[in-house]
Amino acid sequence: MRVAKSTERLFWKRIPWYAKIIILVETVMTLFLSFWIYQEYVNNRYLRTYVDTSLQAEALAAKILVSIGLSIIAMVLFAKWRRYRNELNVILSRETFRPAKEGLIKRGIRELKDILSKLFGKLRR
Repeated sequence: MRVAKSTERLFWKRIPWYAKIIILVETVMTLFLSFWIYQEYVNNRYLRTYVDTSLQAEALAAKILVSIGLSIIAMVLFAKWRRYRNELNVILSRETFRPAKEGLIKRGIRELKDILSKLFGKLRR
């Protein structure tokens, strides 16, 4: 918890003062324009009709794209999981965990660590 707060403080200290002012102005402008568009939507019948029809037409396309995207992500993750599982099965089936030779055990452990590091996206050596 403490490390996160100190990192956050360091992050804000590295930002120049004029950038902080720009961030503040952009935030205020975004809030003002959001309020203005909301008020316009509530009070303008033509804008309300336009927004409602646009959202209805684009909602179906958005649902289809999101479902296709999630399906692709699920297929990729499943393929990676199967590949890592097969690699792990190959290593475990080599009988390298016999106490006969220490070299075989170390090599098997090193290969297992390599596969696990690929699985978690980190190199551990």
